[in-house]
Amino acid sequence: MAVFTAAEALDMALKIERNGETFYEAAARKVKDEEIRAVLEDLALQERRHYKAFQKLADRVGAPPTLSAPEWEEYDEYVQTALENALFAGPDKALAAANQVQTAEEALRMALGFEKDTLIFFYDLREMMPETEQNVVTEIIREEKAHVRRLARLLSKRT
Repeated sequence: MAVFTAAEALDMALKIERNGETFYEAAARKVKDEEIRAVLEDLALQERRHYKAFQKLADRVGAPPTLSAPEWEEYDEYVQTALENALFAGPDKALAAANQVQTAEEALRMALGFEKDTLIFFYDLREMMPETEQNVVTEIIREEKAHVRRLARLLSKRT
């Protein structure tokens, strides 16, 4: 059985943020719509900020909370499946997705999917963190929710 620690979860969070940044930067270069380009560039900037916040957390994280063996096993299986099927499971996949973008709407749909997947992961990540550190992840979750609302509003204006 693999044990999934908060440190490992933070490492995955760092990768998610970096991959999101890669996608947003590449998609911004492809989108001709100035408003959408500005939003994508701003989201890339926010992903960099989140990366730095998770980096600080990773430096401070303590021992993981105690979970039963079945809970660890279930969680590890979930995370591995989620990461394998993630929209941007790696920088190459993020760039490949961005290179497929033909329209602003496609970029918004991909970004919205990424943000939703990220939210689910971060909710679970927060549970893996010591209580004293959960507030940092909670704040990032709030920001990710704002990303979802922003992207959904933009998409609804275009469809």
